[in-house]
Amino acid sequence: MKNVLNMNSMETELKKKAHFLMAKKRMEQIRDFYMHLVIYCTVNILFFVFWLLDPGMPKTFWKPAFIMMVVVAGFAVLAHGLLVFGPKYLMPKGWEEREMKKLMNKEQQKTKYE
Repeated sequence: MKNVLNMNSMETELKKKAHFLMAKKRMEQIRDFYMHLVIYCTVNILFFVFWLLDPGMPKTFWKPAFIMMVVVAGFAVLAHGLLVFGPKYLMPKGWEEREMKKLMNKEQQKTKYE
């Protein structure tokens, strides 16, 4: 009996550690995304200010370069955000289970009529 209690407490401890590690990893992912977003905004603001204040640089250079940097880096930030926050919105909780039930029902319907 004592051995079983030790096993249960060890299982509980392992579950707590696993949850802690998963939460820590999730927080690191969120922190990294926000750092990416802050760096993106800061760099774009700096480039925009340099573009406006630099009279010697031809506008034909800055405008396409600035727009391309904003668009390409913006897609990178968007992709990073989708990786961090997207699964919750793209595939809500229980989605897999509902789809599996639908497929099983279709299979049952198929076998009924054959």
